[in-house]
Formats: sequence, C-alpha cells, structure tokens
Amino acid sequence: MKNKILFLLSVVILWSCSPKIRNAISNSQFQPLDLKSEVIVLDSTTNLLGSTLIGTFKIGDSGFTTDCGYSKVVNDAKIQARKFGGNIIQLTELKRPKKWGSTCYQIKGNILRNLDEKTFTKLKSISELNNKSRLPIDADYAKVYFYRPRMANGSFIGYKVRMDTDSVVCRTRNGEKCELKIYDFGNHTFWAKTESADSVTIDIQKGKEYFIRCAMNPGVIISKPYLNHIESHIAIKEFEEMDK
Repeated sequence: MKNKILFLLSVVILWSCSPKIRNAISNSQFQPLDLKSEVIVLDSTTNLLGSTLIGTFKIGDSGFTTDCGYSKVVNDAKIQARKFGGNIIQLTELKRPKKWGSTCYQIKGNILRNLDEKTFTKLKSISELNNKSRLPIDADYAKVYFYRPRMANGSFIGYKVRMDTDSVVCRTRNGEKCELKIYDFGNHTFWAKTESADSVTIDIQKGKEYFIRCAMNPGVIISKPYLNHIESHIAIKEFEEMDK
C-alpha cells in the first residue's frame, strides 16, 4: 500500500512539473512522423508557401510547472506536430516568463505540413536565417552568452556556471550576464549546482552564437539552477533588454 501511494505521488509530481498542452486538430489526413523527423520552427510573419494547416496548439503553465523553459516547450510542440504528421510549427504567440512569476515560456501556434522537398528546404533556410550569427564572417571562435533576468524566485542566491568537468566560466547573480569566447569546438556541457544540478549540452561551432538563460526553480531547501538554451532571435531581445 505504501509503495502504491509513493508511486501515485511521484506521478502527480511529474505531471504537475510538465507544461499543460492543448491541441485543436482540424485535419487528420496525415500519418504520424517518426520521432527523429525534422520539424522546423517559424514565426508568424513567415510566408508558409502553400503548407497545409493541420491544427493549432497551446502550451502553457499548469500552475505548478517548473520544467517549462523555451527549449522544453518548443520540443513539446515538435512532439505534438510529429504526432499529427506535421513538419512545421508556426509560433503565433510567445509569452516570456514574468518577472514575479515562474520560469515558464508559454506558446501558441499552428501545426502544418509541407510535402514539397524544395519548399521545405527553403522554409528551413528562413528558420536558420532568423538565428544568424552576428559574429564576423572570419571569426575563429564561437560565443556563448549567459544571462539571468531579474526574477523574484531565488533572487538572493547566485551560482557558478561551469563547463564540462569543473571549469568556472560565469558567475550568475540576479539581473547579471556574461559572455564566453570558445575556440574548442564540439559538444560542451554547461552546468550549475546548488542543492541539485542542472545542465545543457551544446554542439559549439565556429562563428556561431549561443545563449543560455539562467534562472532558479524552487527546491526542497533552497532554490536550484535552471539552465535553458534559447534560440538566438528570442534570446537577443532578452539579453539586450537587461541593459535598459
């Protein structure tokens, strides 16, 4: 009996930590796609070039959600798209975390399918252009930007961000940011720890820019780090607004 209660409690906790997902599917003609199938993300201003609308989705905060950073909700949207045969997500609304609220991003959008290979490749290039690096063309390095927007949760707690084994690359306090030049390309893991650890792994490529949003989520005793790799066209706005 005790084990059953513990199991039910763990299910409730896991469910409450996840974002709330809603779909409205109006076109069910497509078969689900493989989990590894590519899904591109476009903004609301992009010409979708004859793509077929499958339906809409909404991903938001359940009220107790903690694992709801930008990369998590976008990945959840991609999973929903594949489930209904979509290979395109068009974001129609994006709400950033509120200063006095949770760390959740909330998104709405359309799920679409484009069966023409050339058109899909063109749309993919538009998606990549949105995240084009601002570094010089001949840059022999990459840059990683760390930023921690001012938030109420864990506001008095700072932590060190480390790369790979134990090298400290940034110290983040509430409302602070820093940047790192990298000449050693390939996969690198950035992590931080208070009572527990969180991490992101990024395939660093020469001449590219990467943004890691640092935040804090509630912990058992003290708040714990929450690191999120954010797409450049979203993160640049947040990063630059911290100077205002």
